[in-house]
Amino acid sequence: MNIGILQQGAISDWSESKVTTSWIGEWIIVVAVGSLAVWTGQATAADTDSDRKAVEAVCGRCHTTELFLKERRSWARWNELFADMIERGADGTDDQLDGVSRYFLENLTLVNVNHSPAEELRGLLGISGDVAEAIIARREHQPFTDLAQLREIKGIDPNILEQRKSRILF
Repeated sequence: MNIGILQQGAISDWSESKVTTSWIGEWIIVVAVGSLAVWTGQATAADTDSDRKAVEAVCGRCHTTELFLKERRSWARWNELFADMIERGADGTDDQLDGVSRYFLENLTLVNVNHSPAEELRGLLGISGDVAEAIIARREHQPFTDLAQLREIKGIDPNILEQRKSRILF
């Protein structure tokens, strides 16, 4: 079967790019996209530890996780890498795959506040859909230039901004 791979800036749209994968490979990409689309909460230390263990279990089967745990990429670029790993045989349980997606999103993904879709903003900033839409409405008439302007949006946790500031682009 052929499935679409996500392109940068088009989280909810399938692109023309196709990849042939096994059923489990298709499922992994769906889980990765689904996790991004529905997850909006702040992770606890226990969640992060559990998600890191899932990354080690799924990704560490073939290589050391130190290869990529310091990498920062867009969500679209991570999805391209996930597709490549699927073709090479990566698989895991439902919980593990959810954990991998959540870990990459919360810890390794870059987001551009002035260009990223609502789903990416929600996932990386740990905000609701309404807050993501407020960010999008503001940037349409006045792009953000720094974290101080982003902090002005009601519903954004300043602690999350501080923790993730190195991955927030303007």
